[in-house]
Amino acid sequence: MTLVIELRRGVSTSRTGRKPGPRAVSGTLERMVVEGELWTALEALGRRRLPLLAGVDPYGDTTLRGEAVDRMVRELEGSDLARLRGAESDTVSTLLAWGRRCRVDRDLLIAFWGD
Repeated sequence: MTLVIELRRGVSTSRTGRKPGPRAVSGTLERMVVEGELWTALEALGRRRLPLLAGVDPYGDTTLRGEAVDRMVRELEGSDLARLRGAESDTVSTLLAWGRRCRVDRDLLIAFWGD
C-alpha cells in the first residue's frame, strides 16, 4: 500500500498587502513515498492518540491545511516519538517538520495520495 505525501504551496487568494514582486512558487515543494511506514508508526504510537493521521484514507486523497495541520502537530508533539525506529521515525519526523512549516506559512499544505 503505497502512499505519496507532499508538502505543497497552494495559491493564496487573500490580499496580503505585500509589495509587488515575484509570486511565491506554487506546487510541490517536497515529496516522500512510503509503503507501510506511516501505518506501522500509527500502530506503534497508538491510533487512538493520533486520530487525524489514523483517518487518512490509504486508497484516497487527503489534504491537511490550517486547523487540521495544527491538530496533527499537537497530536505528534504529544506522542512518544522515541518509540519509533528507522523509516517510521523518519516519516513521522518529516511530517512533524512539514506541519511546523505549515503553521508558519499558511499557504502551505500537506497532501496524501493513496494508491
